[in-house]
Amino acid sequence: MPRIRYSRVSAAALALPLVVIAAVAAACGGGSASGAPATAVPSGVVAVEAKDLRFTPSSIRVPAGAVTFSVKNADSQEHEFEIFKGDQVVDEVEGLVPGLTKGLTVRLEAGDYTFMCKLNGHDQLGMKGTLTVTGG
Repeated sequence: MPRIRYSRVSAAALALPLVVIAAVAAACGGGSASGAPATAVPSGVVAVEAKDLRFTPSSIRVPAGAVTFSVKNADSQEHEFEIFKGDQVVDEVEGLVPGLTKGLTVRLEAGDYTFMCKLNGHDQLGMKGTLTVTGG
């Protein structure tokens, strides 16, 4: 009967495939319905792109608590990213000039929110989306 040889493998080497699988799964979760490629951002960060008077994705679902957004302006004009609960501004990113990416971390309670660019009436032209915060 042949002898089976075992070699010692570090815990880090065993965990690496799991980390890769988790990263791929996280990247797939934030895709848009339009099939646009996801922006490479750290795990747990919601990537949002402003372009052509639209936000991608236009619908976001996150758990309650601290949420970090990475908002990229991939357009040729300035935009902003404002989060609203009803008519009240919860938080915002202003001064998103073309090519700029800014981060925003905000603590959100469960509920329904909207996000939009109110700059120059962009929200009236369709630059808005829904944000659903689950849990509690």
